[in-house]
Amino acid sequence: MFDPSFMHDLLTSLPRDLALTIGPVMWVPVLTGESGASVFRLTDPRRELPDRFLKISPTSDDDDLRQEMERLTWLRGRLPVPEVLGYGVGYRYRFLLISAVPGQDASVERFSARPGKLVEALATGLRLIHSVDPLVCPFLRPLDVMIDRARVHVEAGRVDEADFDDVRQGRSAREVFDQLLADRPPIEERAFVHGDYCLPNILLDPASMRVTGFIDWGRAGVADPYQDLALAARSVIYNIGARWVDRFFDAYGLKPVDHARVRYYQLLDEFF
Repeated sequence: MFDPSFMHDLLTSLPRDLALTIGPVMWVPVLTGESGASVFRLTDPRRELPDRFLKISPTSDDDDLRQEMERLTWLRGRLPVPEVLGYGVGYRYRFLLISAVPGQDASVERFSARPGKLVEALATGLRLIHSVDPLVCPFLRPLDVMIDRARVHVEAGRVDEADFDDVRQGRSAREVFDQLLADRPPIEERAFVHGDYCLPNILLDPASMRVTGFIDWGRAGVADPYQDLALAARSVIYNIGARWVDRFFDAYGLKPVDHARVRYYQLLDEFF
């Protein structure tokens, strides 16, 4: 993925003002997470500057990095999130330069070895995000909008059918989209949501396992809180096992659990 020709394309596309802000650094690829963007940790070999992160996406893709930049700017002072240090658009790529957030991502093995403590931290972090007042949030992601975006992705051939969850493997994007329309839940609550609340996007203190911050905010906005609950449950299953999902819901305070909505928002995520 990070071959010399790719790096050459990146460097020649990097806007001059952003290149000057970055300066002479070591570019270390970050291979965890599934944000859809290429990510590099930028390390100053002189150790005069703290590490920063550069997220990169082709200009032909959806403008997720601009959306993330806008959301991070709005979230400063509301939640522990990266600071936007620069944004630019080159002839082939978009670039978002952000600060590092303390902690390690919750998917690392040292945390999965303490699954009870881990699900409690995930629940605490999600309650913190959902405590942001949705009435003051300018970013709206109701189901009508998200279903329309899913339709666009299907028609444009942007849905990776090979990446479907196991229960949908072998089905076409059109078939899964038809299910999305048929299974739409009758209830849609409103909360401020992260939009991709999975373990690699939550940062924890290695010693205390307390939440230190959150990353990857391009899909944040006002939506049903089950958007986050469903993806968190799937991430818990993937990382530490299905038996910990109920413990996560209990720690969050979700009683009773609407399992149909959990399944639905996992279904919706297939298109993004």
